[in-house]
Amino acid sequence: MNAKQMTDEYVHSVPGRSKSLDGCIQAPRCARRTLSQYLSQCGLLNGPDGRPCQEAEDALLVVCELVTNACRHTAGPRHMGMALDGQALVLEVGDRGRTAPRPVPPEEKGASGGFGLDLVDALVDRRTVVSNSRGKTIRVTLPIRRDAASTRPPASAPALGAGERGPGAQSRD
Repeated sequence: MNAKQMTDEYVHSVPGRSKSLDGCIQAPRCARRTLSQYLSQCGLLNGPDGRPCQEAEDALLVVCELVTNACRHTAGPRHMGMALDGQALVLEVGDRGRTAPRPVPPEEKGASGGFGLDLVDALVDRRTVVSNSRGKTIRVTLPIRRDAASTRPPASAPALGAGERGPGAQSRD
């Protein structure tokens, strides 16, 4: 899928699991629960010792931050998507805003926030943003080491199709 197609196909461009996120009050909790269930079904939520693995905790924090940002800085989140792509987890959050997120300058950070995007960028390998007339979609890629997760085989974990790596849109690199 090229960047033009991604822009035209605003909603649910990550093959795998998707969830509509209407409203803001429960959206971060709903996103976290949906991703937790997905990771559990894929055998990636807990490590061999039964405790949550770090990669899963990072992914849950990232999706919560992205959805919270959509609630705080736009008219609200529209959807989220998630899929496994080899040794990576691809997460996507679509919202009604058209402006790409930007890190908050250090002098403006404080008790009311400003750290979320920096935190997301520290945990993900890649972040892209694609906009169109209906809003934008933020896609992030996080590393997932399957050896750090449970030894259970994935329960038919949906994966990205061959050749789908996401758009070459705005990258954080």
